[in-house]
Parts: sequence; C-alpha cells; structure tokens
Amino acid sequence: MGEKAIPDTSVVINGALSRLIESGKLSEAELIIPLAVVDELQAQASRGKDVGLRGLEELRRIRALAEERGLTIRFSGERPSLEDIKLARSGRIDALIRDVARSEGGRLYTSDYVQALIAEAEGIPVEYIEPYERVEEFSFKKYLKPNVLSLYLRIGTPPLARILEAGEIRVVRLGDEPCGEEELNRILEELMAAVRVREEADVAMLRPEAMVIETGEFRISLAKPPFSNNLEAVIHRNPLDLIPEESIVDPIVGECLEERRGILALNLEKLYTHPIAERIAEKLQGRGLIARIMGHARRAASTPLYYGPIEGDLEKAVDYVLASGPDYVIFEEIRRQRDFKLIKELRDSGLGVLAFLASGSLRLGVGRVLESIRLTALPELFDEIVLLDERGVSEVYSLAVSVRRRRELGGEAEPVPVVEVVRSGTGVKAYEVYEVNGLPVVRPAGG
Repeated sequence: MGEKAIPDTSVVINGALSRLIESGKLSEAELIIPLAVVDELQAQASRGKDVGLRGLEELRRIRALAEERGLTIRFSGERPSLEDIKLARSGRIDALIRDVARSEGGRLYTSDYVQALIAEAEGIPVEYIEPYERVEEFSFKKYLKPNVLSLYLRIGTPPLARILEAGEIRVVRLGDEPCGEEELNRILEELMAAVRVREEADVAMLRPEAMVIETGEFRISLAKPPFSNNLEAVIHRNPLDLIPEESIVDPIVGECLEERRGILALNLEKLYTHPIAERIAEKLQGRGLIARIMGHARRAASTPLYYGPIEGDLEKAVDYVLASGPDYVIFEEIRRQRDFKLIKELRDSGLGVLAFLASGSLRLGVGRVLESIRLTALPELFDEIVLLDERGVSEVYSLAVSVRRRRELGGEAEPVPVVEVVRSGTGVKAYEVYEVNGLPVVRPAGG
C-alpha cells in the first residue's frame, strides 16, 4: 500500500481528485475522506447551494472510480458541529481536515492556497493542485461559424444562434439535439478557469448564481439556479469580427474629432461594445487625443486605456478622471441610472464623452435617459445620438432645444421646451421630444 491521500473540500468540488485517480497518480494510495468534507458538502446541498450538490455527486463518482481501480477508500475524522459548519469560512472545517491528515500520517491534497500554506507551516505533507487548468479554447467555439454573432445555450434546449447574413440578423437553431448538463457545466468550468488563469479574462459580474466574463473575443454571460431555472449561457462575439471597422468605428471617431462632444451611442442589437470602445480609444490616441475607457468591469492590467471602479465604486474613478483630464472618456456600457450623473459630471467639466447604451430604439433610449435627467439637460449632456446595429453606424442625429407654443403640439398655447432630433447631413428634423404632465414624449416630427 502506498501513501494515504486525504482530500479537502476544494479538490472534491473542482474534480481534481477524480482526475488524479483517472490519471493513475493515486493507483497505490489509500483514499481517506474526512467526515468534515462530507458534512460540509451536505450542509451546502441542504441549503440549496449548487456547489454542495456537485460536491456530493463528485464523492459518488470518486467511490465508483476507486472501486473500479481497486483502491481502498474509507472515511475518518471528527464530525463538525453545527457551529463548525457555520464558521466554515473562518477555517474551522479546514482545521478538522488537517487534523485527519496529521493523525493518519497522510498527504493532504488541496486546491485552497491558504490551506496549503497552513498545512506546510504545521508540518503536514501537502500537494497543492491548481484549481483550474488553462483552457486554450472554449468548447462552445464548435458552434461559431463565421457568420454567428451570438449564441444561446441552455440545458434541454437546442442551441440557438443570431447570425449575420447580407447585413441582416436572423435567429437560427443549430441542430435538433438539446444541450446537455455536461456541456453547460464544462462551459462553467472553462469560465472559472479563464478568470483564474487567463490574464486577458475580465470580470464584468461575478455572483453565486450569475457571472459575466469578457475576453478579447467574447462576452459570456452564464446564469444558474436559483436565478435561472436551468443552467444557460449567452455568448456574444466581438462584433469587429463581422462588421468592418470603417462601418462602426471610423464614423464615431470622425464625430469625436470635430470637438469635445457628448455622443450617445444607442446599441440597438446588444453588440459586445468593449472591443468597439477599445478600438475607438486607440484611434483617438493615434490622432493625438488622450482617450480613456470607463466601465463597471474589473479588467486585466493588459487593458491600458481602461479605468474600472476604485474600491468597487465608479464614482471614485470619475473623481480621478476629472483630476487627470483626458480629452475623451468612453463609457463602454451604461448600466444604472446613476451612470448618467457621472456622465454629467464629466461633461460639465468640459470633457468629451462617448457613452454606449443598450436600447431597442431611439425612442426607448431617449426615454431611458430622461428617467435620470431633465428634458432641457438632454442636449447639454449629448450633442449627438448615434444608432448602432448590424450594419455599423446606421444613423447620426444632432440635438437642439427650442421653446415652442404648446398649440403646435396639439395643446394649449403655452411655451414649452422641445428637444429637436435632427438627422445629420440632411438637416431634416426627425423627432421631437417634450413633456406632457411630467412624462417624456418622443414622436416623429410632423406626426
């Protein structure tokens, strides 16, 4: 009989222990599972946590692998008390697991770096296993034909794709076979590996039930129960892979070069905007302007023109930008109403601002802005509105405010402010924006 192998909770959950068994590295070992590992996983599963259920399923798989390969497996150690389980994050469970390794005279296997350091300090033989292996290529790339703009994958549902053909977007089904649980779990593991191992992977959101990870190529959103009733993934491709720069980047750069403008870019097709923002910033820098990108994501240091939240607060980042004074700030994604307040601070200080906002139409986009600012502040904040779709920049509008008599709008003869939305290049007024009983109205001009 070889060494005694004592796993902690981390190598059970992430599958590292089962991979070691499959590789034959533990072919002469006796597997000793601390009871603290079992009870911690059971407690998590009883609270409905996915990690607990996956851990218990992995324990079942480990037993099956051990029996298949003729390995001895047994359980040992003290069962944790209710208080121990409640204080698991403070290290109580980890201490019980180390006690098993010490009393059994075995080697502790862990993917928890802190656990490994403490074990070494206590003189316990330990092997630290990286929690995730580097993923050179995401498994979902098998669906990415050259015309695929985005993917929708969900357990029990055939994969769907938004494809771009002849300048139009269509939603198509990629075969009849539904996505399986194993496939989606593999994508989940690849995402976690990308965050942990890939320097170029950026975290836009990381919650127990949802995450949004961005790379240079993709924006990947993944939701799982209880937030979603099943595991699902939405993958947005870098739109510059399908839409020429001269159609989507160059027109915006041209508008920015005129002067320090406020430009609202309405993202009509939910395009992945960071690559667009990054390329615009690079081109503005190449034309002698200092440009910086701002956003809510935590990005890698390999994104030199990007400012993220300071201490989790984007407002603190704005304070820094106001002090440093670039020519242009590119707000890569407006998420919350208070983002408009931050944009107003930047504009009031004389900075040029390009802000991306996901919206289904110009009317809805303007309505979203007016939820946060007064009507007459709209043309103060933004000189222009740019519409982005699958063709690139499809329309550019300029904004101006005038005072009109209400009768022109079908009401009483009282003066009211009206924001005119004028199609650039033609001077033709396309929309009028005004308020009725405090509510914004966006209507076609002359309608």
